[in-house]
Order: sequence, then structure tokens, then C-alpha cells
Amino acid sequence: MNLLRPYPQFDGEFTGLPLLSATSRYNSLQLSFAKRDGKYVTFQGSYTFSRYTDDSSAGSNDWVGYYSNGAPQAIDRRNSDYGISANDATHRLSAVASVTLPIGRGLLIGPNMNRVLDAVIGGWSINTSYTIQTGQPIAIVMSVPRLADGNQRPNVTCANPGAGISYHHAGATGAPFFDSSCFSDPGDQQLGNSPRYFESLRLDGIRNVDAAARKEFSFSESAKLQIRVEAFNIFNRTRFGLPVTTYGDSLFGVVNSLAPGFSPRRMQLVARFEF
Repeated sequence: MNLLRPYPQFDGEFTGLPLLSATSRYNSLQLSFAKRDGKYVTFQGSYTFSRYTDDSSAGSNDWVGYYSNGAPQAIDRRNSDYGISANDATHRLSAVASVTLPIGRGLLIGPNMNRVLDAVIGGWSINTSYTIQTGQPIAIVMSVPRLADGNQRPNVTCANPGAGISYHHAGATGAPFFDSSCFSDPGDQQLGNSPRYFESLRLDGIRNVDAAARKEFSFSESAKLQIRVEAFNIFNRTRFGLPVTTYGDSLFGVVNSLAPGFSPRRMQLVARFEF
């Protein structure tokens, strides 16, 4: 047994200070777009297509999110752990848009509209913001690790160990997101061949849309009333959290939680009076 340890000449368990450093590489294509000063429509946003790889994703920030799940398997073989990073987000789109409805006095539709009717339906504007992002890669560990001096991972025997369903479908139905037949126990004191994070297995991504409708009433040059109706997560899309990632657990692959910070649709009415 001792011959399998990193330093067999020293009896007992192998320990050492963690290396709070890493080797990483980030490549991306970044696009920005905008339409400003439009009479009815303005928008701006950005899109990023990227790939982020490293040999340690947590460092001293392993309390953030799920970054500590993919710990190096053998602390003296960091080069064998180089792969997709926990911080990788292949696609990210973020945009905001403002639309002034062309309805009301002096506008495209109803330029001579009755003042009472204009006060009800005229002059409204709609603002929206969009955030769409690929989910974080998933790390899989052993429920009963048998590697005395590291963080043992299972062997993977399939090119794609997913169950063939979307992450959202797994969270909504309770069906396992992983194909458990694609994993096996590497054996006592043996390193598994699973990567730190699976590029093909990812958490639920971000798909959030917020919206607000606004109208302003002018009573005089200094007296104005602004009414806003705001909706956060307007489509009420659920974002699920981490599945059970310990191979050997009876619930392996089951998504049974919501993502940290997730909030269902919320609406509020805001009135602001200036004088």
C-alpha cells in the first residue's frame, strides 16, 4: 500500500499545504451591438463565445458556488487535471432594449387622440433586459472514495455520460441527468479517469428576462407623476441547482434543488411624483 503513495519513503498519510495557484487559459470572441437615439426603439448588448481551461478552478475562493467540487485528484499531479474550468461559460448574451409605443397624441398612431384617452393608453414605453448564459460544467466524485492522499473520481466508460435529456427536463421530472452505467469504481488507491469537470454535462443555464412598462403624466413644468409596472423573471422560468454528483449514491444524477439566488416571477407597481 505504501508504495502507491507519492513519497513511499515516509510512512503515514501524505499531507501538504494546498497550492493556491493555477495554470489557466481563456480565449473568447466578443461582439457588441447597439442602436441608440431611435425615436421608438433603442437597444444595446454584447455576446461572448469563449472557452476557459485550467488545472484548478477554486484557489482560495472555493466557497464561491460549486468551484470546490472539482478538487485536484492527486495534489502532486496537477498537470493531469488540466481541462475545462468550472468558470467556463461557452455562450453569454446580455442585452437591454427600450420601446416607446407609437400610440398617443403627436405619435404615429392617434396623433390627434382625445386627451382623456391619451392619458390612459398613450405615451407608454417598455423596457426589457435579457441575460442568457451557458450553465457551469459539473464535477463528479465518489461517494466512498478510496484514495488516501487525494480526491478520488470514478472511471468514465462512455463518450457522453449524460442520460440524453435536458437539464431542465431532469429537474422538472426527477429523472437522473447522468447515465450511471457510464461510470465505475476505479478501485482501491487508484486514480479515476473522469475529468475534474465534464464539458458535456452542465448545470441549468441562465435564461432571464425582466421587463417594465412606464408612463409619465405632466401636470405642469415642475409637477410630474411617473407610473412603472415592473416584472422580474417575467416568464417565471425555474432555474435548478446542483444534482447529486456523488457516484454510488442512490440519488446519483437526480436534481433536487433550486439554484442559489433563484427567485420566481415578482411584480411591483411604482409611483414617483416630482414637484
